[in-house]
Amino acid sequence: MQDFIGGLVDALRGLPPQAIVFIISALPVLELRGGVIAGINILQRPVAEVFVWAFLGNIASVTPLLLFLEPLEGVLRRNRATRFLLDWFFRRAEKRKASVERWGYLGLWLFVAIPAPVTGAWTGTAVALLLGLRRGPALAAIYAGVVTAGFIMTIVAQIIKAALGQ
Repeated sequence: MQDFIGGLVDALRGLPPQAIVFIISALPVLELRGGVIAGINILQRPVAEVFVWAFLGNIASVTPLLLFLEPLEGVLRRNRATRFLLDWFFRRAEKRKASVERWGYLGLWLFVAIPAPVTGAWTGTAVALLLGLRRGPALAAIYAGVVTAGFIMTIVAQIIKAALGQ
């Protein structure tokens, strides 16, 4: 995973390190987790700086999704490529919605907070949309989950950094 993230960092060289962390954190699948690893372990940036830019990148991508995807879904489904992406996005979330359905907004926070594959803000946003959760509380739960995941990943990245002797 770190090799993949390193390749992205190399592809984005020339941009300020804060922008690299922001962009990687905005991407689905990598999200804040990838941005933190890129910022701390590859770019050697200060922890607080990485945390802020990773958080901002992650929420910058999912906030408009949660607020505007549902009203735009009909328009997006008219195009074959965007229909394919939407179907993939919601299929992925459908498989994971049970925990959020059971625990509500607390479940959404925990789902986003756990830094594991196929969890995170992107999937959490899709789950919130599938369940018809109210946007304000859902955003608060997602943001809290991103912050929690950020703390966890910052600790993990620092452990990796120490283990590699950086």
